Amino acid sequence: AFFSAASAIDTFLGMSDALLSERMRTGEVKSIQFNRGGSSISFRVDFADGSRAAFKPAQTNPQTVGRKEAASYRLSRLLGINLVAPVIMRSMRRDEILGKLVGSSWARQRIESETIFDEHGETYGSFAYWIPAVADLHLDTNEGVNRWTGWLSQGHDIPPEKAGLLAQLSTLLLFDLLQNNSDRFSGGNLLGSADGRTLYYMDNAFGFQPDSDGNLRCWYYLKRSQRFSRSMMRAMELLGRESLTAAMASESGPPLLSDEEIAAILSRRDRALAYVRSLGNEYGTDQVLVFP
Repeated sequence: AFFSAASAIDTFLGMSDALLSERMRTGEVKSIQFNRGGSSISFRVDFADGSRAAFKPAQTNPQTVGRKEAASYRLSRLLGINLVAPVIMRSMRRDEILGKLVGSSWARQRIESETIFDEHGETYGSFAYWIPAVADLHLDTNEGVNRWTGWLSQGHDIPPEKAGLLAQLSTLLLFDLLQNNSDRFSGGNLLGSADGRTLYYMDNAFGFQPDSDGNLRCWYYLKRSQRFSRSMMRAMELLGRESLTAAMASESGPPLLSDEEIAAILSRRDRALAYVRSLGNEYGTDQVLVFP
């Protein structure tokens, strides 16, 4: 049964979530590098034990909110998805960030002007396990979108070697509507393993707005798919306010999501289920729920 495989759900790349989370929570920071290329503040943190994390501090950039990265991870595990890297929340001091930063004065200026520090000189942000190697799967180019739209539409054959990846993609489209992440198809947010078989659900720091309908961009991509996973549908049906609220409780700070944000997830979930069920009514459930 889907939910009895908890050991598989609570792992990432074959490693225990608990182990990876504990390393990030307690690890001694050895060095910090500013991640270039993004519009927001993000770091690669190297720990003394050799492990790494991506750190997103509290900042003035509205598209990057650390608690939402952590909320996305918690939501993924509630749904039985283990394609989001483990995320924890942790404070860092300004003097530690600047003291262990490798590199330029340009990065220091951005950190000082865009990072939000409290009166104690601390910033509270998300640490996500650093995936060692990622590849662009070209799922967000015009050609790539058109190709997978064909495969995930009724009346087309799914290439057997692509079935696993397409199952992960169609689940991601549902997951992004639930978390209202309209930033996925903005370029560079659809990365996976070098062999092209695993899609990593990365960069989830934008979303969870209290929007009961769901962003139009999320719907635009979701409606390009007419084939989904049976287990994802079951997990969505079982999602409830109580389990969501419990999952979003924080060990060291306020809850990751507000009551209003949680209510909006459930409202968007209801709309997503209605969409998939309408496809089942039109084409037959077995033609729509083609993935395990």
